[in-house]
Amino acid sequence: MTDGQEVTQQACPPGTASRVKVITPSGTGPVIISGRASGDEQLVSAQGKLFFAAALSNGPTVLWRTDGTPAGTSPVKVFFSGVQSPLELYGLVAVGNQIFFQIDTPGFGQELWVSDGTEPGTRLVKDLTPGPASTFLTHVNAVNGRLVFIREVQSQFEVWRSDGTAAGTVKVATLPQGSQLSYASLKVGNALHLFLSSASQGTSLWRTDGTTAGTSLVKKLDADAIHIDRLGHAGNLGLFLVDDGPNHEVWKTDGTPAGTVRLESFGRPVSLLGALGSFVYVATDDAATNQFRVERVSLSGGGKTFITGLPNRYASDPDATPYLQRTTASGGKLYFTVAISSLGPAPRDVELWVTDGTATGTRLLHHPLSLGDEYISPLFATGAGPVLFAGSVDGAYVEPWFTQGTPGTTGLLADIGPGSYGSNPDGFARLGSRVLFFAGDDTGDYQLWSAPASFSCPPGPVAPK
Repeated sequence: MTDGQEVTQQACPPGTASRVKVITPSGTGPVIISGRASGDEQLVSAQGKLFFAAALSNGPTVLWRTDGTPAGTSPVKVFFSGVQSPLELYGLVAVGNQIFFQIDTPGFGQELWVSDGTEPGTRLVKDLTPGPASTFLTHVNAVNGRLVFIREVQSQFEVWRSDGTAAGTVKVATLPQGSQLSYASLKVGNALHLFLSSASQGTSLWRTDGTTAGTSLVKKLDADAIHIDRLGHAGNLGLFLVDDGPNHEVWKTDGTPAGTVRLESFGRPVSLLGALGSFVYVATDDAATNQFRVERVSLSGGGKTFITGLPNRYASDPDATPYLQRTTASGGKLYFTVAISSLGPAPRDVELWVTDGTATGTRLLHHPLSLGDEYISPLFATGAGPVLFAGSVDGAYVEPWFTQGTPGTTGLLADIGPGSYGSNPDGFARLGSRVLFFAGDDTGDYQLWSAPASFSCPPGPVAPK
């Protein structure tokens, strides 16, 4: 396991990344990119384009579309609030050629809208709560070519579906009364899976495919009301972690009762790293050493196997506890970022690691990444080799970095923030042969940028600003 900063790294030449378009004209910022604060998708794909929303401080909120070129980046619809504050537009979800979103507008409140990518085709779907009162929708997902979502009405959870028309937006089921719904949900096969809990009924897994007949209980998971929020996938299987008192359990589901089983139980906290082949990899917190232990569990059951421990250079400090931030998979490897806590809200260090499932193939690639308490480095697999993240030399100025899986193939993608400022890149999304993202640049605000999905940059110095 090599310290990435002790190995000659790479640095891409100027121009590898380029600005697509200024979406925040002078005097209209700062801009609020929909999804950035909540960790949701910021760039959503439909019709061979990417859609995003930006709210400007002078009032307008704009739904945009882009094909990755300046000429092909334009507003779809501009919403004006009538007051000097932007409207809140969020939750963009693509279903076929349509983009659904929620926005709080005067006269209607917060409701569901849809767009076909044109201004005339951007409209309110249905005023579910008539008048200026708002409707609260969660778990909004594309399922079987339709939008499926949960509506909360007086502490009761209802399952709805929509095809983008008022007539085609209907309630299909009501979930058991008195249940609490976890904010986490899991798409497996042709259904959305939900976790319900109550003091009297315990915790259960439910499924819905957007129909009345297809909304049903899958399996009871525990007799108590327990917390479930860490989810993942292993091929066509869903993965989730159950915090059952001292026992932290790893489960899998194929959406059926028989295929929903506990794989393994740990007597300490567990974080889900992901799956490689027929194994699930997790990080367990070893309180005695203040370290993460990488372990694996077979998808067919049969026990757990210790892989390796991750060194913690601050292990002697009881306040320096490692915790997982983000994970992704690329090229048969798992990439993950580990933060080391401090007495304050911000971590004292954030490290990028990679594993191929072996001790020798588990290595530190780079540190530090973003050390902020509000901005966490994204981790994005381009699908063409590189994995992109937000890194720095000294933790102060964060820029887009890349890795190909070794310390020597890790480096600076672009120095976007001018002078002594970092660009805090975010929202990476693939469009054709390029990756689009948002970054703070010399305009003094967030703008739309682009870089190749595949590239090769030579070794070179990566100096502090």
